[in-house]
Amino acid sequence: MHVADARDKAVAERYFKPFVARFSGCTNVLEIASGQGFFLDMLKERSIGATGVEADTALCDAARARGLRVENADFFVFLKNAQGFDGAMASHIVEHMLPERVEELFGLLHRALKPGSPLVILTPNIANMRRAVGDFWRDPTHVRPYPVSALEKLLRRTGWEPVEAFEYTDRKFSLRRKIVYSIRNLLLGRYWGGDDLCVVARRP
Repeated sequence: MHVADARDKAVAERYFKPFVARFSGCTNVLEIASGQGFFLDMLKERSIGATGVEADTALCDAARARGLRVENADFFVFLKNAQGFDGAMASHIVEHMLPERVEELFGLLHRALKPGSPLVILTPNIANMRRAVGDFWRDPTHVRPYPVSALEKLLRRTGWEPVEAFEYTDRKFSLRRKIVYSIRNLLLGRYWGGDDLCVVARRP
C-alpha cells in the first residue's frame, strides 16, 4: 500500500499541469488507475467532471474523502460496461502490460468514449539513455517499453486516430546541463531527450 507523502501532490501537480488543458470543455473525463487522485484534483479545481478507476481500496478511500469520484475496481472489468465519457487519461499504465492487453485496453476505451473524445497516454521514454539503462527496469512491475510507433499502431488497430506525439519532462535543467546534453546528442545521437513520451489520440 502506498503511504501518502505531502511532496507527492506538489510533484504530481507539476507533472500533470500541461495536460489539464487537453480536457478543456470536457464534462466526463475518465482516468485509468487514478492512484492518489492528484490529476482528478486538478480537473476538479477547473470544474471539469471526472471519474477515476483504481484497484487499491485505501487509495480510493483517500480520494473519496476529498470529494473525488473514484470507482474501486479493476479497470478492465469497469470498462466492459462503461460508456459516455468524453476524455481519458492513461498515465504510466501501458508499460505494465503486454501488447495484447494494451490493445484490449485501447479497444475498451474506444467503446467507452464518445466520438471526438481525446485520449492522453503517458509512458517512459525508452530512447532516453537514463531511462533505458536504469530507471525503467528499476520497477519490477514494468513489462516492456512502448515507443511512439508501437503505441500508434495499437491505437490505429483499435479505431483511434493518433494526432500528436512528443517527448516530455517536468524537470528544469540549468543552462550548463542543457549545453552538455546538446553536445552529447550532437555527438552520440538523441539519447538525453524527455524522460517520458506523450501520445494524444482522438476517437473519430
